[in-house]
Amino acid sequence: MSHIDDFEISCLSYIFKHKDEYNDIKCIIATTWDAKRGIWQENLSAIEEKIQRKISYVNLGFEQRKMQTSLDDIKNDLYSHIGFDSTSRFDIISHDSNDCHTDHTAAHLIAKGLYKYADRFVTVYSPSSSKFDANYWINLTDEEFKFKKRLLDKYDIKVEQSYTKLGYYLQSEKHYDIGSAYYLENFVHKHHNHYECYRILKWS
Repeated sequence: MSHIDDFEISCLSYIFKHKDEYNDIKCIIATTWDAKRGIWQENLSAIEEKIQRKISYVNLGFEQRKMQTSLDDIKNDLYSHIGFDSTSRFDIISHDSNDCHTDHTAAHLIAKGLYKYADRFVTVYSPSSSKFDANYWINLTDEEFKFKKRLLDKYDIKVEQSYTKLGYYLQSEKHYDIGSAYYLENFVHKHHNHYECYRILKWS
C-alpha cells in the first residue's frame, strides 16, 4: 500500500476471508506520515488480535506525496522485502491502475513488476478510484464493518486531508462501505449489508 490507512480502507475483507491460506502475511507501506503513525500501530495490533495472526509490517519510510519521483528507489526496497525466489509462492494485493491518486498509481506500477512472479495479483478499490472494474466482492459482517469503522474513525480528517485539501473520505460511512454500491448494481440477489470490492488481474 502507498499510505498508512490504505490497508484499513481497502484490504480488511480480503484478510478476513483468506488469512488462513498463507504462511506469512506481510504488509508493506511505502510512505510514512507522523500524524498517522501511532494510530496505525494501534490499528495493526487490533487487526492482529482480530484475525489471530501476526502481520509482518514494514514501512519503507518514503515521503508521502513524492512516490512518483521516488519510484525506482521504492521499487528496489519493495522487491528486497518480498523475499521471493524461483520456488516461493506469493500473492500481491495493491492499488489499481485506474486510481486517481498519483501515489496509488505509482504503487500499482511498482507492484506490477511482480505480476509474472505472483500467483495472485489483486488490486483494491479506494475512494479515489475512477471506473474501477470490480470483479471480486467480499462481504463484511455487521460486526466486521463496525470494527473497520472503529479503526478509520481514529484518523482525523483535519489532519489527514489530501494534498488538495479536499479530502473527505474519512469519517464518511459511504466510503467505509466502499464495495456496496458496486455490488448492488451487479449482484442484487445477494443480501449482505457491507462489501469491499477488488479487481482480480491474475488468480492461479
